[in-house]
Amino acid sequence: MSRLHEVLQRFRQEVPDFISTDIVHLESGLSIGGASAAPQFDAAAAAAAYAEVIKSNARALELLGRAHDSTEDILVTTEGFYVLLRTLGKHYYHCLAISREGSLGLPRVLMRRYAPAFLEAIGEKPEAARRGSI
Repeated sequence: MSRLHEVLQRFRQEVPDFISTDIVHLESGLSIGGASAAPQFDAAAAAAAYAEVIKSNARALELLGRAHDSTEDILVTTEGFYVLLRTLGKHYYHCLAISREGSLGLPRVLMRRYAPAFLEAIGEKPEAARRGSI
């Protein structure tokens, strides 16, 4: 997965107020690659739980009569940081944590822009990225 590591490092350098990022297999909840600026912030440990959040969101949207893949991203706001979740194709998702000192606009754009490169690096077809949406 050295190609994925390279893409993650490029992504990381572009994100202002970066804390951590992970690419996660949605079904297993296992991180397949990540990077962190804060060793004590282990996003991989939360990967399985956030995978369940994404799956629960899809089920809830279906109950509301909406397409399960219509969500652009899921935002978790805490006292000290933001967590953005965005699916990559059908089998993976991208998790990004940034400091609350940062804005959400550029990180959202970067997550969308990097989606095809992440998919390619993990061996998925980039066209599998549904408009960059969950």
